Amino acid sequence: MAKAKQNIKKHLLLNQFIHDKSLVQKLNESYDFGNFSQAINLQFYQQEGVKNALAILSFYMKDELNSHNYNQERRKLLDFYQGENKDLKLQKEHIARASFWMATGSGKTIVMIKLIALIHEFIKNNQLPKKPIMLLAPNDKILNQFKANITKYNNYHSNFIKIKDLKDFESIEKEASLLNEAVVYFARSDLLESEENVGKDKKAKRLNYKNYLNKDGWYILLDEAHRGDSKTSLRKNYYHELARGFIKEDEFPKGFVFNFSATFEDEIDFITCAYNYNLQKFNQEGYGKNIAILNENLDFKSENNEEAKIKTILEGFIIFNAIVKTKEELFLKRQDFTYHNPLIIAVSDKVNTQDAGIKTYFKAVHNVLKNKADIGNIALELYEKLQNQNLHFGINTLSDDFLKYIKNTNNDELRKNIFYASANANLECYSIKGNDKELAFKSKNSNKPFMLLNISNAKEWEKNFLLELGVESISDISQSHFENINSLESSINIMLGSKVFSEGWDSNRVNLISFINIGSVNAKKYVLQTIGRGVRIEPFLNIRKRLNTLKETFKIDERCVNLACGLETLFVMASDNEAIQAIIEGIEYEFIESKHLKGFKETKLSFNLPIPKYKNETKLKSIYKISKDDAKSLEELIKSYDEDVLILGQCLYKNFKYSTLQEFNKFIKGKESRIQLSGNKVEFNEK
Repeated sequence: MAKAKQNIKKHLLLNQFIHDKSLVQKLNESYDFGNFSQAINLQFYQQEGVKNALAILSFYMKDELNSHNYNQERRKLLDFYQGENKDLKLQKEHIARASFWMATGSGKTIVMIKLIALIHEFIKNNQLPKKPIMLLAPNDKILNQFKANITKYNNYHSNFIKIKDLKDFESIEKEASLLNEAVVYFARSDLLESEENVGKDKKAKRLNYKNYLNKDGWYILLDEAHRGDSKTSLRKNYYHELARGFIKEDEFPKGFVFNFSATFEDEIDFITCAYNYNLQKFNQEGYGKNIAILNENLDFKSENNEEAKIKTILEGFIIFNAIVKTKEELFLKRQDFTYHNPLIIAVSDKVNTQDAGIKTYFKAVHNVLKNKADIGNIALELYEKLQNQNLHFGINTLSDDFLKYIKNTNNDELRKNIFYASANANLECYSIKGNDKELAFKSKNSNKPFMLLNISNAKEWEKNFLLELGVESISDISQSHFENINSLESSINIMLGSKVFSEGWDSNRVNLISFINIGSVNAKKYVLQTIGRGVRIEPFLNIRKRLNTLKETFKIDERCVNLACGLETLFVMASDNEAIQAIIEGIEYEFIESKHLKGFKETKLSFNLPIPKYKNETKLKSIYKISKDDAKSLEELIKSYDEDVLILGQCLYKNFKYSTLQEFNKFIKGKESRIQLSGNKVEFNEK
């Protein structure tokens, strides 16, 4: 399938099909879609994802359960795809699939495990045909995260999910099937190969996918298993061949593939998207950090001006200091906050060359430690620049309380709050015994490290570059700092390296990403990976939303909301124009769907749309009345667009709000609403 074009992203056909056919409403409501473990319940949006998955799976498998209607429902789905997108030429072998566009940080691991458990429940109750279940992930670290979360699930439920290695499938499946056990077979997606690429040794890690072909196919769940080079593209065919089972030429696939990812590349993944909760939607509903791309005006005077690049790094330090200071004040107001300690991720082009960008970063650190930078003036200039800084998923700007700390920053504060230095100081470095990937740095008059260099060959780098950078080497220590980076006791404020810290690593801590000489291609790639890894927040235990959405629940005053601004923002900076432009384009393309909807025209209607008129907050419980004909017209309009188009495009009227749309949706779905049918009246009537 071709790569996705920009205008494809809004055309999530499978999601539309599920909605039009009311498939979720046809699910048996007696199933428990919410409980996961003692400490975890699925959020509403996570339950919606599980329900959409089971809804389309039940629809697709209905033919197999009702053999006299074989292929009847599947043919309806194929006809729908072909009717909606004649250019795509989708065939029957392409429709046994559903993709789930879910932001990193939205908890798709929990969704996938709950889906596995419920598929087994449906099988036990003869609501789905019996097939083995396979889960594929790109590396061992992610598989281990699944195992840990399945253990949490099993500790809370009697219907255990048993984890088995895919290579043991033949020896286990018959027994598991007889005992009616819930078994999921794990494997690394990158290790499924054709026979000629698999070693003859029984201990070889690569698996010949044909050894696991099954007459009735598989239910396969993929976690980020779709990305990569041409080999990965080839493996996609293996996954679908495994799911397909043994079929005749005129038959549809017998199994089904669920593809979960934070970002998609192929057109078919958008077309067959059953549920969209990408980073934009995740953020707009109050979850995770806002995103601010600094220097969007592309105002660098010279690409090779090292002084300007050092200034950019120093601006990052000033922002970090403001986050630290506002956090201190915030925690004085309430003791039950559980916010993270902020962290800078600095990514350089190279670390082992004479012209590496990492040298620029060290110069910036030295400038602060030795009081060589005019931090006061830089802070004032930065304050002016940030006055109207846009956040990429909302209309908000940075709060005045946060900006006040930017404006008043001085060199002593930076030394103290970032480098733990009480006066001018030099840098010291020590390595970790038995660990060739880490070097830790501290100021000479401090007893704890503030920066961690994470590279492939730390010992070699230490030998060749420390003296040149003006850093003194001291004795080794035994404890890895990277392993404990998420601990509240971690003193590390900066992680520096030549690659991004992404796959298999998650942290609430990331508040600032700084790219030095990274280039446009890598900047775009790295920022998309890192944003997902660093977007989470947790202001209160197990609560993942921003403070402004929690004001009533937790009785939070406006001052706290304003102070939390820095902690709840992910700042992205780069030292060259092309990198910044690539970052902006990457974020808009991957995450902000509505940015690409150009050429929209206001719909010309022959009647006035019925619009509720909100006068003030005291009338939030007012009832609005609407005629039957106008209600039908309203429903057609609402269903014609995705929610973000209605909100951001303001297709209904200026300043249209999400709360109004929620009332519309309740009314359309027949739920309790402040909108009521009332004869043939044309307009809403508060009376």
